[in-house]
Amino acid sequence: MKKRDVALAGLGILVFWQIIAVIIDRSILPSPVVVIPVFFEELWHGNMLKHTLISFWRVLAGMLLAVALAAPAGLVLGQSKKLNRFFSPVIYLLYPIPKVVLVPIILLFFGIGDFPKIIIIFMILFFQILVL
Repeated sequence: MKKRDVALAGLGILVFWQIIAVIIDRSILPSPVVVIPVFFEELWHGNMLKHTLISFWRVLAGMLLAVALAAPAGLVLGQSKKLNRFFSPVIYLLYPIPKVVLVPIILLFFGIGDFPKIIIIFMILFFQILVL
C-alpha cells in the first residue's frame, strides 16, 4: 500500500466523520475539529500517555507469560504422545470457550487491578500459542 493511499484513506475518514458530525447532535458525535486538539492536549498534558504506557505494560506482561508457558507446553505435548492423549481433551474443551465469559469470575476472585487484567490477556493468548 502506498503512503498516498494511506493518507487519502485517513483524509476520507476525517471528511466522513465531519459530515456525520454536522448531521448528528454534537453531544453524541463531536466533530474532528473539536476532538483532535483535545486528544493531543490530553496526550501530552493529561493522563492519557501514562495510562497508555500502563496498558502497554499489562499487554506485554500477559504476552510474555503466555509465550513463556504455552510454547514449552506445546513443544512437550507435540513430542509426547502420552501427554498429548492425556491433555488433548482438556485443551480442546477449553480452547473454544470465549475467554470474555471468564472475566467476571476472574474479577470476582482477584479483584480489580493489574493482576486480573494480565491473567485475562494471558488466557486469551495461552491457547492460541499452545495449539499453534
